[in-house]
Formats: sequence, structure tokens, C-alpha cells
Amino acid sequence: EYEIGEEIGRGRFGVVRRCASRATGEPFAVKSVDRSALADDLDRALAGLEPKLARLAGAGGANPGVVQVRAVFEDEAWTHTVMDLCAGPDLLDWVRLRRGAPVPEPAAARVVAQLAEALAGCHRAGVVHRDVKLDNVLLDLDDDDPAGEEDAAPRVRLADFGSASWLGAGAGGRGAAEGLVGTPHYVAPEVVAGGEYGEKVDVWSAGVVAYALLSGGALPFGGETPAEVFAAVLRGGLRFPPALFAGVSPAAKDLMRRMMCRDVSRRLSAEQVLRKSFG
Repeated sequence: EYEIGEEIGRGRFGVVRRCASRATGEPFAVKSVDRSALADDLDRALAGLEPKLARLAGAGGANPGVVQVRAVFEDEAWTHTVMDLCAGPDLLDWVRLRRGAPVPEPAAARVVAQLAEALAGCHRAGVVHRDVKLDNVLLDLDDDDPAGEEDAAPRVRLADFGSASWLGAGAGGRGAAEGLVGTPHYVAPEVVAGGEYGEKVDVWSAGVVAYALLSGGALPFGGETPAEVFAAVLRGGLRFPPALFAGVSPAAKDLMRRMMCRDVSRRLSAEQVLRKSFG
């Protein structure tokens, strides 16, 4: 049904290639995962769930801020997931193209709002992403709008549900996730601490994304090793160095503090982030 093209990226479990419909020529991307090559039971479980949870998160097109799954093909060893092809790079590359210059606040605000809207849709569907980071937010650019040339905010779409978990649908009877899953610099403290946690871990990670955009690529919690990063996350102490944030508004800093609040009960939900504004 699809003609496979060149490799364009790699996710946690598989390789992503361009492909095209043989019937229409329409371009897509296909992520191919060799489940038999995954030695860890958790990784095998997550790889099997990824296309299902990505479909749930996309809500049949009702959540356009998520890369939409178009078809899934499985055999005994492999899963091939056909999804929308985003024309641009990811946010990490977009930030690097700016060579340390911060993303202007109005553009950063629009990106954060789009990400929050996508996450709110995921959470309504009972899906927690658990690996929100610059690399997993793709730019959906037009051919005449190349990345890095304009300060206007691009359209962005959340990708890679390889670490996602199902919490259940609806507010009543919603479950919780567990396990140290995610990327150290972006992971929420309750994930590092162990035990159960909910969808607000994604809001913390989106706050880290906002911080990186507004600082020109700096991250709020650092360290030489994952253990040092985790220790910094657990300590908290969010700071906004004047050298990086002198031009950032109090409203933007306040929103980031509320998104990266260690007290989960006081941390904003994705829906609440949408109702806040800066820029």
C-alpha cells in the first residue's frame, strides 16, 4: 500500500522513514519497530502500546496538535505505523538554528499554547505522553515558510508516544502511571521520586520546553550525569538567570513557575495553561 523512502529520524524504539501512498502519491512517514529486538519487558510493552495510544491521543483528527496515525501494520516481530509527515525539523533543531538567540516571547507563547492544547486533548483521552521535550515537538511548516527565517511561531505537533501510558478515560476512576520513564532534563520530580503519578508530569515537561525556548536553549535543571540531573530536579529551585531572562516578562516567568511547581496539587493542568497568557 505504501512505497518506503529514506530514513528521516529515529524514535525511542524504531526508525522513521518517508513513505508515499501507492494509490494517491500522498506523502507520509512510517515508524518501523522490531519488537523482537527489545530485550526489556517494559520496552516491549510500550512499543506494543505506542500506535494504540497515539491513535487515542489524536482522537481521530480532533486533536490536530498530535501527529495523526493513518494505518498500522503488524506481524510477529514488527510494527509499522504510518503517520502524518511534518515538513519541518523538531523544536530542538529550530532552537539550535537560532544560535543561542531566544525565541521572541510572542512566538514562544504561541508554541507553548499549541503544545498545551495538544496535551489537554491527550489527557482528556486518558493518555499521558511522559516524554515531552524539544525533540518530540515537530514543526509543521509550509514550503514557503522555512524554519529559522521568521520570528513568527510555527505550527507544532506532538510526536513519539513510545513512552506513553494509559490512565483511563474521564475524570472518574482515572488510574495512575508509574516507572522512571522520560528524558532526565525534562522529567518531573514525582517521576524521579518513584511511586504513582498522573498527567501533570507532561505539564512540567512542557514548562521545561518553554524555558528552553525563552532562554535560547538553556535547561532549568542540569548536571553532568543523569543522576546529577535527577538530583537537581528533586531539589527544585527554579531560577531565571538575568543574563538569559532579562527580556522575559514577569507573566512568562510566572507561568513557567506554575508549570514547574513541585507541588503537583498546585501545578497547572494543561487546560489551565491554555487559559493563562504571556507574550
